[in-house]
Amino acid sequence: MAQEFMNVETGDVVKIASYRTEAQQEAYQKHQKAKAVIKKSGSPFVFSEMEAFKGGLSMLNNKELGYFLLLQTYVDYKNMVKANADAKTPMKTKEIAEALGVTAQTTNTVLKKFEKLSLIYRDKVEVAGKSYKAVFISSDYCFRKGVGAEYSNKKTDKAVKVFINSLQEAFKEGLQPADIGFIYKSIQFIHYETNLLVANPTERDLHQVQTLSLEALAEVMGLSVEETSRKLGNLQWTNMYVYGKIRVGRELIIKANPNLLYRKAGEFDETLGAEFVVNSSK
Repeated sequence: MAQEFMNVETGDVVKIASYRTEAQQEAYQKHQKAKAVIKKSGSPFVFSEMEAFKGGLSMLNNKELGYFLLLQTYVDYKNMVKANADAKTPMKTKEIAEALGVTAQTTNTVLKKFEKLSLIYRDKVEVAGKSYKAVFISSDYCFRKGVGAEYSNKKTDKAVKVFINSLQEAFKEGLQPADIGFIYKSIQFIHYETNLLVANPTERDLHQVQTLSLEALAEVMGLSVEETSRKLGNLQWTNMYVYGKIRVGRELIIKANPNLLYRKAGEFDETLGAEFVVNSSK
């Protein structure tokens, strides 16, 4: 049933079949934005190795880990750091600095540390007859797959898909590098079937899966239990939480949002991340 409304500036009366309040419109826009991110999260993605934390990554603090994971979202199919998929030339230091939200000086310092730990290496590449300095990330830490890609035969059973658009959007919306470092550290615990954080992520028998306790996660993160719990409850992007905390009896179960991090091959069933989408519409 149509309702009549008056334009307070002109005095004109108009009939409107339906309308939203300001709060309803804001909630609707947030929900639509979340849906758009979910749609985009299907591609592209980079595989990040779960067992890499046994190596040079252990020498980085959470902020540096965040920079490194962000940098991974800019690699091409040869692991060269580029501004985007269509870019012909590698990223310059200034462009990397802009992508990481830091100064050129900080970028140089971080890249030197990454290079010293063999996380990255530098090389020259030829593009249209011109030589360019390029940064490459070691495939021990991440890689992308595709037809004819350099790492198309690399195994993915111990790697997590990090959806590029989702992580970059989360950073633009205010997630700090240390927050992204927290996210990076958590990928080593993501279970293949359920996306839960577990102590034995390669276990396929659900009866044998051991969920990761808050205390155990806090120890890995190098934070207090209170700080870790706060992170889990606060990290979000596009009105969706990065993690879900589910209470089952006395046990707390932690789940990673599959719109950002996902292990299985192919597209994920929407029901796997239903709780994140439902919460995003509030």
